[in-house]
Amino acid sequence: RYSMLCNFEISLFVVVPLEEIKDSGKHAGSIVIRRLFNQLKNIKVAEGCGYFLKITKVKSVGRGKLSNSSKYLMFPVTFYSCTFLPRTGEVLVGIVTKVSMGGVFLKCGPMNSIYLTRRKMPNYNYVSGENPFFLSDDQSRIENEVAVRFVVFGVRWSRTRVREFNILASIDGDSLGPVSLNGFDGLEL
Repeated sequence: RYSMLCNFEISLFVVVPLEEIKDSGKHAGSIVIRRLFNQLKNIKVAEGCGYFLKITKVKSVGRGKLSNSSKYLMFPVTFYSCTFLPRTGEVLVGIVTKVSMGGVFLKCGPMNSIYLTRRKMPNYNYVSGENPFFLSDDQSRIENEVAVRFVVFGVRWSRTRVREFNILASIDGDSLGPVSLNGFDGLEL
């Protein structure tokens, strides 16, 4: 069985302005590592790896090569990273962030827009109003700030400028739906 928490060996180029190395007086390796952290903070997620959670080990920092503009050095860096890669069939708990007539949006860990369509909420009916919600035959409610145990029904990498996975959820199954977390507010990574 697969887990959504993965470890990957990743290689990429870290770009460092030549001026920063000349002016800092620090060892180039420490500057490259700091730049690597910043670069991953901006990237946040990659299609083949998932959401970057932490670097567990830097394997190597290669020699810097001057870029075509001669203003930057490009260092090949290989490192190990713990990532969160969404997979179909995983059961997770998310917090409802938005309710609409068509379904609800959930947040879980680094994923902020998981969609649970009303078609995947059997026996739940939409109730409109100032604070809309879904009400089931057994009177349980799915509304803003409620924790919901769901299964990942579908995963697709976004092809837009926004780097993220589009996740479809379902509560059609046993032990799925609203849950009480007693102060726990979702999967925090």
